[in-house]
Amino acid sequence: MAQSPGRARICKHPAGVTYEAENASSGVPELDAVLGGLYWGDNVVWEAEDAGAVEPFYWAVASNAPGYSYAGYVTVSREPEDVRRSYPGLGVIDARPGRPLGNPARLVREIRDVCSSHQRDLLLFDPIEAMAASWGVDAALGFFAASCPLLLELGAIAYWSLAPAELPQHVRREIEATTQCVLALGEGRLRIVKAEGRTFGVQGSVFRCGLANGRPRLEPAPAAARLGAALRAVRIQRNLSQSDLARLAGVSPSAVSQAERGHRGLSLETLLDLTARLNITLDELLRGEVKPGYRLARRHDPHRRADGRPLALLDDPETGVRAYLLRLPPRTHGELGLAHKGIEVVAVAVGLVQVVLSTGRPVLRQGEAVLVERGSILSCRNLSDGEAMLFWILRDEVGPAREG
Repeated sequence: MAQSPGRARICKHPAGVTYEAENASSGVPELDAVLGGLYWGDNVVWEAEDAGAVEPFYWAVASNAPGYSYAGYVTVSREPEDVRRSYPGLGVIDARPGRPLGNPARLVREIRDVCSSHQRDLLLFDPIEAMAASWGVDAALGFFAASCPLLLELGAIAYWSLAPAELPQHVRREIEATTQCVLALGEGRLRIVKAEGRTFGVQGSVFRCGLANGRPRLEPAPAAARLGAALRAVRIQRNLSQSDLARLAGVSPSAVSQAERGHRGLSLETLLDLTARLNITLDELLRGEVKPGYRLARRHDPHRRADGRPLALLDDPETGVRAYLLRLPPRTHGELGLAHKGIEVVAVAVGLVQVVLSTGRPVLRQGEAVLVERGSILSCRNLSDGEAMLFWILRDEVGPAREG
């Protein structure tokens, strides 16, 4: 029997990695171990020129269908009976041409209706290039741009797929920028292109990919394979040919081709010259991406903590920045209870809040903020008749004091 993908439990990867899985499962233990499972609301885009390579991963997550409130497949091209044979237990949302849901706008409304009436949902989609063939490229991109944040808001897990060569580059870039996870498949390898909210080092991870009894099996790829996947990713991102990259690296196109296939590496001197010409660091090259310049902390459902203390939204030791969400019931007082040395900011999103400082007690209305340079914030009092919501942001002068 499939275990509920949303039940809090401790999962163990065969290599010994453990994680607490209130997250949803991808159906692939090795992938769950490195991602920490899927956040509710994750849109996962699989990139593969061979659609057949994605099918086992779709099947793996669909095998957990009994654990979801609703699990369905959105088809714009496949016959519903074919879908039911491939994914027993999934409902079918028929959006083929000529059907009532064959219009992208109507399909978005249907997705909202279906997922709004349930708690934990799973949707698998036909390839995005099939949507482009049915509706046109711009309409398919518009559908994705509307559906992706909607599914995030509703907390549904969504699986999408695309064949990069069949879509214009600007479409692929827009999809990659909008979604939460991008996983690339090819030449027996899986590479994590994007994984928002995961720890440093997850993005850029490369695995050998195979099948065991029809199920995907992953294992860490050797260094040459990781370098090859990273080189190819950077080359495609920069819209360079293998010959272009070879000229930048000062090697032959054959050497680049062999390096991308993982058959041989490149010398450290060559890699350093290449990163200088690409204006990226060696670390960025090896991860196969240019740093986006931001870090996103993910949450399933950011309600108040049971003990009433602030809920940590972001805690980044590298920059010393922390952010907390605090909700206060009407006419109540909240102790913040965290030691801190450095600048603090309280911004009120909802309500009328008095901030109790060691040097004063200012009152803030909705949309106002206070910056504290000296002293500290002791507590906050909700002066309004409704719930107050505020953000508490800290910049540490030294190593951050952790929550107890």
